[in-house]
Amino acid sequence: MATACSFSANHKHQTTSLSPFIISRVKSSVQPHRRQTKILTKHRSSIHYRNNRWISASPSSLWTTTTTTTVSTDIDTINKDDDATSSLYDPFATANKIEPQTKPLPESMSFYAKYLINYFCKTPKLGKKIRGQRRAMWKKLNEQRKNVMTLAGYTSDIVTPSFGFLFLGALMTSIVPNYWGKCIQCVATLSATKGQLLEAIVGLGVTSTLAALFTGIRGSLFWIGGCRANYNVRVKLHRSLLLQEAAFFDTNETGYLLSRLNSDVNKIGQVISYHVNVVLRQFAQFVFGSIYLIKISPKLSLWTFAGIVLVAWLSAVYGDLARQLAEKVQDTFADATAVAETSFSMSETIRAFDGAEIESDKFEAAQSKALELEEVQAWAYGTHKFLSDTLQSILQVGLLVACWAVGKSGGLPASELTTFMFYTGFVLESSNEVGDQWAKIQQAVGASSSVFDLIKRIPAIRDPPASGNASASAPGIVNGVETDSVVTNGHDSANNVAPIIALKNVTVEYEAMERPALMGINAKIYSGDRVALVGRSGSGKSSMLRTMLRFYDPSVGAIELDGQDLRKLTRAETASHVSLVEQEPHVFPMSLMENVLYGIDKDDVDSETGKPQYSAKYRKKVADCLSLAGIPVEPGNELGLTLDTRIGEGGRSLSGGQRQRVAIARAIIRSPQVLLLDEPTAALDSESERKVVESLQKAMEQTKSMVMVTHRLGVVRSLDVNRVIVLDRGEIVEEGHPEDLLQDEGSLYAAIAREQGITKLSTLNQNQLTK
Repeated sequence: MATACSFSANHKHQTTSLSPFIISRVKSSVQPHRRQTKILTKHRSSIHYRNNRWISASPSSLWTTTTTTTVSTDIDTINKDDDATSSLYDPFATANKIEPQTKPLPESMSFYAKYLINYFCKTPKLGKKIRGQRRAMWKKLNEQRKNVMTLAGYTSDIVTPSFGFLFLGALMTSIVPNYWGKCIQCVATLSATKGQLLEAIVGLGVTSTLAALFTGIRGSLFWIGGCRANYNVRVKLHRSLLLQEAAFFDTNETGYLLSRLNSDVNKIGQVISYHVNVVLRQFAQFVFGSIYLIKISPKLSLWTFAGIVLVAWLSAVYGDLARQLAEKVQDTFADATAVAETSFSMSETIRAFDGAEIESDKFEAAQSKALELEEVQAWAYGTHKFLSDTLQSILQVGLLVACWAVGKSGGLPASELTTFMFYTGFVLESSNEVGDQWAKIQQAVGASSSVFDLIKRIPAIRDPPASGNASASAPGIVNGVETDSVVTNGHDSANNVAPIIALKNVTVEYEAMERPALMGINAKIYSGDRVALVGRSGSGKSSMLRTMLRFYDPSVGAIELDGQDLRKLTRAETASHVSLVEQEPHVFPMSLMENVLYGIDKDDVDSETGKPQYSAKYRKKVADCLSLAGIPVEPGNELGLTLDTRIGEGGRSLSGGQRQRVAIARAIIRSPQVLLLDEPTAALDSESERKVVESLQKAMEQTKSMVMVTHRLGVVRSLDVNRVIVLDRGEIVEEGHPEDLLQDEGSLYAAIAREQGITKLSTLNQNQLTK
């Protein structure tokens, strides 16, 4: 009997009514994580779930149960069991709260001390080390400045007004202490006239207002500059990453690249909008303030500058340490992001194998490394602040004593000494802020260097400078132009018919593999060929297919397309000749129309929505290709799909077979010369496979040739394959018609067929076709 459930809209009064059936909510005494089933039978539905509790609607009702336990006891057990279970997932439950393990503060300080000792002991002559590192830092900063001005798009329309208002704001801010000194002198001495006091107050008001105005405009312009820098760098980095070769993504995890694209790029904008802004402003104020100090008393100014030099040296040491730490922290964050990205993308596998704790431990370990380094950063900052502030306090006390001595001897009037002390504090504060922000700039330099390196990275596999010599484009839709489809069947190598694809002594090596994936491959694909690449796992089938798309370049040999070396063709030219249908096709969270026309120029783009607009000719072509692939889009079809139906992230609104057929339509709309199929039916059930095979049979009428990777030999017969290439350990060991290879009992192909229960392709039944 089915279970009937009803839920009210208000979760506080959520109610579930159960028909006479099974309520299994009691823990097993033998296996704590499983429940012992108890059957509670009632004459009518009288048990409800209200306010997160199981209750009996009629306490006087008669219950019969397979055990002697009373109804009330069973319900209490259920409720207690639910409470215990739910508390396991409650992050605020005190009894089950799991806290990440962090180091006690003494241990954290000890780690910082060891790190600091190691840092200072690397080079005995610290001064020489700092000078060398400063030269290297200036060189690196100059390089980063060029990167910001070019790659980040920080152009003159932002630079000129930003620096102009920065200079004006710093100048006005530097004049303010002078008027403050005059105001205090007028009030303190009581000898100033009303006009002098008014002049000082007006001067103070005007300079303060102008300083605030220029500072506000300067802040806005630098903020805009930072946002533009983020935008330009992020877009250029994303484009650069997309243009990298396939091997690049084999050695760089997605999470690592996402961390560079987000966290590291943000630091570049922050440097421009805040750190550089503050450094330049404070440096300008330092210069203007120093001019006033020298003007008031050159001798006293020397003592001020001597103290500032000590603070600057301390800031240089701290800045170098901060830069090194920032690089390490960003690397550890990138590693942690890679772990998180993997765990989210494989959530179902993790759940299936109960690996949540394993992945959580991995992420915690990666974060723990970052936390250690961040704590070192915190202690280093605290040490720097303590030492620099102490030096400044000593300097100020010394200057007070010196000013007292000078004033007592009559060297300077009291008003001048007051103004001098104002400017001393002003200059010291500016120099201190310059030191702080300089250290943060060095941190950002360390974090952003990898970003600019990735932007400037030249892909190992890239388009030639200007090919211009490629063969004619394949029929179909190419770069927005529809061409006629021309299909020829059959080939005749004896009559010197040129192959469409030729692999000549091809050897392919992967960086992570000890032995080559392909070794000395020689193969030709002619017009009309239907070729199957067969072999056991790891034999090199998919590698051979991917070299035809130039995902990888051979380390030895060459691959030719219509007589042209693939390395002399652009990506667009290769894509116009060759199309791919993957084992697990990737579809985009767009409409069916956009998915099928992916990579083909749009007719127009809607100025308001930004979505592509396609002409009636395009829509008819897409509808025909989808219909050919077995996806009906006409009005009133049984699937309820239209060309404008959005299929969700990963094509979640479609079944696996439907996604495969969308991929087929995407491939055949270009009418490619060669259709590449990578295990197109491996992940499908029998019914879906049958429909996909039917779609492929129709699709191959739109192409000249087909190359398919498969381990299901039944598909070889159903797609009328006329040649089989058998690979083993990266080498071609057999080649010929499938029937001929099957008759040779000593062949590897025949052995694979026997493993699948196939003895003769021509007599395959429907069940064997799916093996």
